[in-house]
Amino acid sequence: MAAITRNDNKPIPVVSWPLLGLTLLGVALAIYRLVVGLGPTTNLNDHYPWGIWITVDLFIIPVAGAAFTISLISYFLGRKDYYSIIRPAVLAGFIGYGIVGILLFLDIGRWDRFYNIFVPGFINLHSFLEEISLCVTLYTLILILEIAPVLLEKWGYKAPIRWIERGIFVIAGAGIVLSILHQSSLGSLFLLMQYKLHPLWWTPALPLLFYLQAVYTGLGATAIALSLIWRGLGIPINRELFRRIGQAMSLNLMLYAAVKIGDWMGSGEVPLLLKPDAFGILAWLEMTIGVLIPLVILFSKLVGHSAGPFWAGVFALIGTFINRIVVTWIGFAEPNPVTYFPSLIEILITVGFIAGGVLVYSLIARYFNLFPKPDEHPHG
Repeated sequence: MAAITRNDNKPIPVVSWPLLGLTLLGVALAIYRLVVGLGPTTNLNDHYPWGIWITVDLFIIPVAGAAFTISLISYFLGRKDYYSIIRPAVLAGFIGYGIVGILLFLDIGRWDRFYNIFVPGFINLHSFLEEISLCVTLYTLILILEIAPVLLEKWGYKAPIRWIERGIFVIAGAGIVLSILHQSSLGSLFLLMQYKLHPLWWTPALPLLFYLQAVYTGLGATAIALSLIWRGLGIPINRELFRRIGQAMSLNLMLYAAVKIGDWMGSGEVPLLLKPDAFGILAWLEMTIGVLIPLVILFSKLVGHSAGPFWAGVFALIGTFINRIVVTWIGFAEPNPVTYFPSLIEILITVGFIAGGVLVYSLIARYFNLFPKPDEHPHG
């Protein structure tokens, strides 16, 4: 693929200014939340201690799975053609995990003691949340190392770049292991909620389902990001690479569907799919939008065109969002008058930090070299 020549004189896109405004509003409201507490700023209650921030976190984490998925395929499965898109994928992962970390921080009641998860005396080795917190923190540090060369190149810091490149297999390998651990552990977390989560979504296979979801959602996010970057910067689209991304997506989508449908059949939950209630409808929507439609697209001739993997990724992300909003929120509905709907402050903070992530990604893609030169290759 052709290398990109960075041009520092490119004007800032007009869309960056409203994104900046939303980001600043989100930051201001986040500071307000930290000062006054969760009670005055959120609609959380004893029946719904988790709200929109956890839902968004558990959605962004598989989207950010683009980083470990592309690294695994390129560095350890020998697909050298994927090396050209590692940087955009790792950048997406880094920004995604940054947003996750901020929202998790805002969700802590005693945020001033967040560091306790790293203090030996407070570490709970029997807690999935502890394991997830440690893995996410360590993986974020690894993503910083992986994306550092993109930023250091601009100022000519060659020595640290060489050190990172020499240890990239160790760095990427550690990141992949940590990703597999916490992606699956997110599903393990909900194994504890068998009598609370709706049976159409609770299953002993949750760790495997969450991992497979992270793989195909990460590939879909990669296809979306690449399509937007290449079109925005006027770069020729690598249709063969898009086709291979689509093939990898379709394989993982089929595995996910097989496990999911097999679990419904094996546990006798198929009648719940036929009930004319909200949960049955949501289950059909999730599978139709998030699995069936992407598979139809990817098995059509569109897989050889950038539009195929792009739209398959869009529908896969929608399906993943439906899954995570049910698993973390709607699926916990209880037969009582207490309900939860996020406050305006919760919504604006969420929108603000997502806008900030989009802004940072777009500016780095515009002013830094996200694609390596043809002669740059870690396997060489």
